[in-house]
Amino acid sequence: MAQRICLKNLSFLVGIAALSLGMAKIALAEDYKRTVITDPSISRRCELLTEKRAEKIANKQRILALIERNKHLQSITPDNKVTVKRKLETNLGHLQHELILTQTQIQYQEENIVRKGCPGIAL
Repeated sequence: MAQRICLKNLSFLVGIAALSLGMAKIALAEDYKRTVITDPSISRRCELLTEKRAEKIANKQRILALIERNKHLQSITPDNKVTVKRKLETNLGHLQHELILTQTQIQYQEENIVRKGCPGIAL
């Protein structure tokens, strides 16, 4: 009986210790938020950079979808449609080139975000 009470008290104390540790972490996070530099010009610049990056990523997704669609169309196009197949192949080459350019632009945007020193940005 005494061991049960001791174990209950011990588990209760461990729970309180874990709770207080969690509160300490929250307090540190709150203190960190107050000390972070929040210059409006930096915030606006960082917002613009992240919006541009998001646009480039959306463009990349569209290009990837078009590439998949093009490959599907190439696979279902009959062999006797030579001009259609040739145009699809040409179009695929252009799409792949656009994808490479977009990936380069995304990489540049990410480097620019890091270089400009945007606080709290997770890429």
